[in-house]
Amino acid sequence: MVQHRSWTPIDLVGAAFSLPLVSLCIAVAIVAATLLVATGRVGRRVELTGSLAQRYVPEQRTIGFVASATILLFAAQDLILGYVVDLSGTIAWWRYAMPLVWTCLGIVVVWAVIIMHGTTAPEEPVLTGARRTWLGFGPRIGLLGATVTLVALVATTVAAGAASSPDGEGRYVWLVVPVANEAQVDPIRVVFFGWAYGLPALVAAAALAAATWAAIHANAARAYLRPSAVAAETEARRGVAVAVVRLATAGVLLALAGAWRLIADAGSVSSLTILGVNEGSPYEVAWRYAEFAAAAGWAAPALEVVAFALLLLVSVRSLLVRRPGPADPPPLAPEVARAGAVR
Repeated sequence: MVQHRSWTPIDLVGAAFSLPLVSLCIAVAIVAATLLVATGRVGRRVELTGSLAQRYVPEQRTIGFVASATILLFAAQDLILGYVVDLSGTIAWWRYAMPLVWTCLGIVVVWAVIIMHGTTAPEEPVLTGARRTWLGFGPRIGLLGATVTLVALVATTVAAGAASSPDGEGRYVWLVVPVANEAQVDPIRVVFFGWAYGLPALVAAAALAAATWAAIHANAARAYLRPSAVAAETEARRGVAVAVVRLATAGVLLALAGAWRLIADAGSVSSLTILGVNEGSPYEVAWRYAEFAAAAGWAAPALEVVAFALLLLVSVRSLLVRRPGPADPPPLAPEVARAGAVR
């Protein structure tokens, strides 16, 4: 039994964009052009010095390293699984969950840095009258985008899982496509984003959501150092929250793009040729949701480009912060200040 497929120019273009590394190269070009156009705007932030730099710069640099590591790990996995290790005969259930796992672990590290290094005792009491909650510093549009992306991943997993079928060992990894008007011909079974792939991704996505909430909550709830630093700390905390949400969104986008690629590959089967049967003519094969699968296949590279662009922006902006300078001198006690004024 031989599966037959004809290639068109559109298929060739799709094949070029089927490589995630191509999406990475496009994202690099877009981010580089954006930074060149916005030269002079990237550095327009409140300069952190002294104790403020010692509190916020380490976590900003950690975020940058996490974003860079996520890109490198994803590229290494794609190269190794695509050109070095052959997993065609195995069920690599972890493959589509790994971007979620990497970003989750990275955000946990950021959360730990915030807890251990960024929650020093205040130098002076600060009363702002505003509640320090995870929504107070979190980017509203960014959180909305992350939520929509997560909902899309859940919906994709549930829909694909419901359409999948089990293999001989009971693992839901097949898409069964019957041959039209030929009940005597065995249906085609192709690898699909079934429950065996989707459930680990959902577990990893839930862990990522929890880690993201913990990080931005810890970032928001800590006390300010002193009244004069409230404005600078507010901007720094917003920057940390934005970067963490972008990390989480990028991880979900990469997992969603991988799922859509696999769904598109499975739904692209259009004909079947059996040697010695039907006079060598191919049988017509069509999945009823093939149009949606094709649309997902074209949208997957766009998701990857957005994900890589987010990671690159986070990496560049977080790693370009200056190193902490010398600590600020402690504030003078009121008696000392008055004595100095009398002199």
